[in-house]
Amino acid sequence: MDGVDDILDENQVAEEEEDEDEELDEEMVDIAGRGDEQDRDQDDDPEDQDNQDDQEEYPDQSQDQNQDEDEDMDADDDENDENDENDDGDEDNNEEESRRNGNAEDSDAEEDDDDDDDDDDDDNTGKSRPRSDALSKESSPAPRSRGPSSAFDKIHEYYTQLHNSSKLADLYSIYPTAAIPIQTHVHSIAMSMGLKYLFLGGEDGFVRKYDFLNTIEGKLSLTILQKHSLVESISNAGILLSYWENEVPQTRNDIKISKTGKEYEPVVSPVHAMEVQSECLFLLSGLKNGGITMQGCRFMEGHIAHYFQKHTNTVNQLKLSNDEDRFISGGWDKQIIDWDLQTGKYVNEFKGATAQISSLEFRPLFSTVEIHAASTEDEPEDETRVKKDDDDLDSLFGDEEEEEKRRAQEKEQDTQSSENGKTQDFGRDEISKKTLKTVLEDNVFLTSCTNGAVQVWDRRISTKPAIGLTRGPQVPPWCLSACWSTDGDRIYVGRRNAVVEEFDLKMAKTPSKTLKFPGISGPVSCVRTMPNNKHVLCASYDNVRIYDVSQYGSSKVPFLIVPGHHGGMISNLYVDPTCRFLISTSGDRGWQGVSTDATLIYDIDME
Repeated sequence: MDGVDDILDENQVAEEEEDEDEELDEEMVDIAGRGDEQDRDQDDDPEDQDNQDDQEEYPDQSQDQNQDEDEDMDADDDENDENDENDDGDEDNNEEESRRNGNAEDSDAEEDDDDDDDDDDDDNTGKSRPRSDALSKESSPAPRSRGPSSAFDKIHEYYTQLHNSSKLADLYSIYPTAAIPIQTHVHSIAMSMGLKYLFLGGEDGFVRKYDFLNTIEGKLSLTILQKHSLVESISNAGILLSYWENEVPQTRNDIKISKTGKEYEPVVSPVHAMEVQSECLFLLSGLKNGGITMQGCRFMEGHIAHYFQKHTNTVNQLKLSNDEDRFISGGWDKQIIDWDLQTGKYVNEFKGATAQISSLEFRPLFSTVEIHAASTEDEPEDETRVKKDDDDLDSLFGDEEEEEKRRAQEKEQDTQSSENGKTQDFGRDEISKKTLKTVLEDNVFLTSCTNGAVQVWDRRISTKPAIGLTRGPQVPPWCLSACWSTDGDRIYVGRRNAVVEEFDLKMAKTPSKTLKFPGISGPVSCVRTMPNNKHVLCASYDNVRIYDVSQYGSSKVPFLIVPGHHGGMISNLYVDPTCRFLISTSGDRGWQGVSTDATLIYDIDME
């Protein structure tokens, strides 16, 4: 290293000597130029003689002028010296950088010097040369690959990819990894955007908020006593962040104030239904007295911002729309009400439910069955229609041709509207960019009742249900859960006699399939379909099973048991939009049954 330093020092000394020689040469050139200018001034005799005469007559003025000229010359010399020093410094810096960076940077520096020389020539000539090449390079940036523009877009793309891969899976492997011990019946469940927070509502009247992401990552472990009654694969415990009462609003006359006068006794209601906004700006909770409260869950937890009043009995169903500006509620009073969150008032009331509402689900996108077409097959002939037909028979000529034309036009309009709706649906994303949840069709939803009735509703028609599904023979009148298939063309209904009925909307009069389980398994309290449109999760009293509908009728056993749950009623089954996690809650939902006192979280592997 010492030898290299000596060589560099010698080179630097040689370069400094060369710079000093160049400075001396430039000074000699300047002196020679000044001598030539003096000779030229001597050649101009008449003007010089006049100037000399003027100087003799006015010596003071001539001295002042000479002093000004000398000062100007000194200023010019100083500027030239500064420029020379700057040039020398720049040359030294350029040479040092060229030695460090290599030959490539030397070539770039030479090109830059050439460009600077060209620019100086253009300035001297007074003409501006257009730099079309440089401008074109600056104005046209390098081509970039088309991709998400922000981190949120990347997350949405990631969710979409996982959702699409889950639809192509042939088999799902489900096993529990975490448990949340709760010594009460859990009636409702809600999840925020990105699986950040998990909300559970129980019979004890408390809303519990959990950190779901850290729970599945194993930040907290179960104790030995908590693991005793669970499966070996369960080791993680739920991380509780906060909890608050599901309070019922009271009038001032009904409030009971404590002896101190600073506190009051709140009236708490079981959380029969719950729905949370994607960014946790508010939470909707159903009360036992028929009210619905809008509570804070991210800021001012439990603070009631608005109170919705229309139901007269327990509200056990709440579903937000895709835009989260409206929601539908169902209750034990047989009412189904559509609410507007902008005004805080109800905008529509659906009439025709025959018993207490037990489930409410929006239809998925891309369904190939038109609700109106399926409903017209089951509509009986009205007396008015019979009378019109009799009037046409009595007339001499009749209006058959006009009636046929009118019916043909109505059919064309219906087909056009249906095609437009399909094209709009096919252009939509299955995962919402706003909420990162599965996008559903807001205008069509189903409801099930405790008497076994299952009805399909059109949101634009509130006078009666569009389709009514009748249970099969030897099926008791009971239903706690019903859900759509992934394509929205079929409906699965859980029954009391350990069966799940499948209804095809193209032929909705009778069940198309009956999925049977062992008689000792008990009633099917909850059903949920998987994204591949072939598997159905069915929760009975003894176990949770995943049924392969494609194996229906074969000699093989068409279902597998999902480990973890045993000996209690399942109130909810939640599958996240990416189909990575499953959550099961246990509770009787206010009717009858036994709870396992635990909420289980499962991992889903796709094969």
